[in-house]
Amino acid sequence: MRNIRNKWIAIAVFCCLLVSAVFPAVPAGASPGGDSEVTFKGRIFGEPEKIATPITKAGLSGAVVGVEDGQPVFYTTVNAELASFQIVDIKTNTLLRSFPMPGVQQAWAHVIAPDGTVYIGGIRTSGQTRGILWTYSPVTKELVELGEPIPGEKSIWSLTVDDKGNVYGGTFQSGRVFKYDPVAKTFTDYGTMTAGQEYVRSLAYHDGYIYAGIGTVGDVVKLGVTEATQGYKASIAADVPGLLGVTAAQVPFAYDMAVAGDLLLVKFQGDLYKMLIYDLRNEAWLPHVIDKDTANGGTGVGVFNFAQLAAIRDNKLYIPANGYLTELDLTTFQTTPLIKYGTSLRGAAWVQFDQLPGYPGQSLVSMKGNGEIAVFNVDAKTVYSMPSALVGAPNPIHNIEVGPDGNLYMSAYPAGVGAVYDPRTGTTKNLIMEQAEGMVAYGTDMYLGLYPGGHVYKIDTTRSTPVASEVFTIGEAQDRPYIMKTMGDKIMTGTIPGYGELGGALTIFDPASGQVKVHRNIVQNQSIVGLAYKDGYIYGSTTIHGGLGTTATERSAKMFVWDVANERKVTEFTLDIPGLSNPPMISGLSVGPDGNIWGGVNGILFKMDPESYDILNYKNMYPDIANYGMWRPYHPYWGKDGLLYMDLADRITVIDPKTLDFVRLFPQSMEVKFMALAADADGREQIYFADATDMGSLQRIQVSDVQYEHAGKLKWNGAVSAQQNETVTVRLELDQANELYGFKAKLAIDPDQWTVESITGSDSWITDGYLTWSASGSSVTIVGTQLGSQGVSGSKAVAEIRLTAKKNHVNTKLLLLGESETIRIDGDVTGVTFRQGTDTAWPIRIGDVYEEDMNQDGTVDTADLIELARQIGAGINDTNRHMDLNRDNKIDITDLGLVGLKVYRSS
Repeated sequence: MRNIRNKWIAIAVFCCLLVSAVFPAVPAGASPGGDSEVTFKGRIFGEPEKIATPITKAGLSGAVVGVEDGQPVFYTTVNAELASFQIVDIKTNTLLRSFPMPGVQQAWAHVIAPDGTVYIGGIRTSGQTRGILWTYSPVTKELVELGEPIPGEKSIWSLTVDDKGNVYGGTFQSGRVFKYDPVAKTFTDYGTMTAGQEYVRSLAYHDGYIYAGIGTVGDVVKLGVTEATQGYKASIAADVPGLLGVTAAQVPFAYDMAVAGDLLLVKFQGDLYKMLIYDLRNEAWLPHVIDKDTANGGTGVGVFNFAQLAAIRDNKLYIPANGYLTELDLTTFQTTPLIKYGTSLRGAAWVQFDQLPGYPGQSLVSMKGNGEIAVFNVDAKTVYSMPSALVGAPNPIHNIEVGPDGNLYMSAYPAGVGAVYDPRTGTTKNLIMEQAEGMVAYGTDMYLGLYPGGHVYKIDTTRSTPVASEVFTIGEAQDRPYIMKTMGDKIMTGTIPGYGELGGALTIFDPASGQVKVHRNIVQNQSIVGLAYKDGYIYGSTTIHGGLGTTATERSAKMFVWDVANERKVTEFTLDIPGLSNPPMISGLSVGPDGNIWGGVNGILFKMDPESYDILNYKNMYPDIANYGMWRPYHPYWGKDGLLYMDLADRITVIDPKTLDFVRLFPQSMEVKFMALAADADGREQIYFADATDMGSLQRIQVSDVQYEHAGKLKWNGAVSAQQNETVTVRLELDQANELYGFKAKLAIDPDQWTVESITGSDSWITDGYLTWSASGSSVTIVGTQLGSQGVSGSKAVAEIRLTAKKNHVNTKLLLLGESETIRIDGDVTGVTFRQGTDTAWPIRIGDVYEEDMNQDGTVDTADLIELARQIGAGINDTNRHMDLNRDNKIDITDLGLVGLKVYRSS
């Protein structure tokens, strides 16, 4: 029997292949070829347009002081979509030169060789992230790309040089050290410094050895790099945990280093912000710890960053600590806060300003993150700030969300400046704001989840000048609040932990009482990137990834359910979707208008029952996407038009939630990073987004209603079969209506086959309208009109017709006659009515019905094969849903095979 059945299936599939070769497949979600606009479900989507560059500034991560043409200069890189290397004359505070760095978005590390040559560690973040080394000659005034020192390493975090001009760099991904020989023009890879650690965050050179600061678990490695010292590599950090007061596993990043004479200064970050001092000659750590301190007005924040320290003067060194430029006496190792200064030192040197009153002798200079130059006179204990001379650039948008005032709130990377864009007026305001990973509107406030440190701030949107103020810090080693949602009168936040940490947290904040509750590791060793709330329960989803510097220990992202009242996890589970295997991230959760939980995973949209947790429906819209996701979630928005808008798989996708039909907008996009839906001055919702092709630009896709030529067409829908004496319902629906006010439908229904029981107006029609009907023989007339001043647009049902079948085993047809008419709301003025034009039949089989009867003529034959073949690959909709015979939510060769098998058996 099995062989016979297999033979039948083989013959059926063969027939299907022949038919499908004649009738090519229609791709799901395809846009009209070559059209500048896309039409979908009665909506027109325009072409993407760049409407604003909301955040323009000179944002920099590092700088160094050098000498060019005998004058002191700052060398720095302005981070942007197209970063630029810039040179500023310090004494005159003028920009000397600026060079674009194609492919580079940011640079943390700069170093100057003994001959004055500058080296820059560029980071390419668009496309495949890579670390690229560049060099600038103060003699030739040329900037040159030297290449990728270690293929596969994602960034160059640190640079130093030896006395012969060799350049050494520390990388992220494998925590390696490399050397660049400027004479031989070659790179040497010294390999990973500490097994399992991904960062070489700081570097210093002294007497034949490189000292490498490691993270995420801190370490200091001594590496021989000369002929006399090569082959030597050892950790010198055995005493560091004791000095810091932590265990070895708790030592944080060795974040900054500098050599001062025979001393190595190492700043450890994490929550400590402490600096230790290593005696290079005696190879021992000194007992002195530069710690968090509040003495003499200190803020107690500890030691901030430094990339270059000014030369020792009178055996004193100057560092940024506890909110001050602080003097460190290298004889007594006592610290003295001198001048208030709340940021890091980006480069430092002694410079004499003859034309600056009150600043006699040499002053210490450093650059701020916005390009301003700080001039410190340590004797007078004064500071003077020079305005930035750097050329600003569009900064990459890092988040977009709609505020309670209808404005779009955006943060940037690198942080420091945010923006507020009014979609009704097209105007932009800037504000001081750190990097917001997540945002949510609550009341009249906009809440921001800031990195680093897992801080939550808010903006009072009723104020004319937007100001971000701190509300609370999450704690529990949480670092990146990537998802924020409201839940009734509270705010819920899902977070990624800090460097070297696994285990995100769910945080619930009560704005009225200020109470904060943090629940960590709800799903063990996973972070939370999706949240939705319904009826006292939080539905969450995770990513298997933790903070930077960690390796995921779990195989698959999960869903979880949290009981808010009882503060407990109800359940956790993996998604049961055919073809989905161990996804790293599930996100984009929301509660749909139908009350179900919707979400995204890889290229799949799914709908879940909030009580049984069953997957009610799903569709793999982008089968080419697999193993997607680290932290950044999908962003879902339910439009007023009933459609779902989402950056599914980083692609702008518009979905009909009833049918899961969809369309992808802007297919030329490389990667949509963030998107939102906001109303314009006319109340029409438009799509706003930031794309990887140009992260500095806010882009928009305008959305409008299709303006149909006719007032609207009438069509059938509903039952396709009935048994004798059974009462069924068919519907009369409007299709593509445009300000329709009334209609007259003329029907032909055979009274020998059907009894018309009743005709009633649909709920959507009679809400603001009226409907009546009459019947005489086979002729049925239905008249409907709206009441009031509003017309009907779009597609909706207008009448429900209840019919009882009389005969058995017959194929019947209901006719909507071409003389049927519709009229617009202005018809009383124009006198224009719109005729249906042609008769439209609705076949209904009375008696047995075969699923395989595609054309519903009562028989299954080759005509049904042809009918189904035309729809292979098409998206599922109301007119072809019956063709999905195996209920896998797609029309494909398998369905064709089932029809072919039925044809073969019937022959």
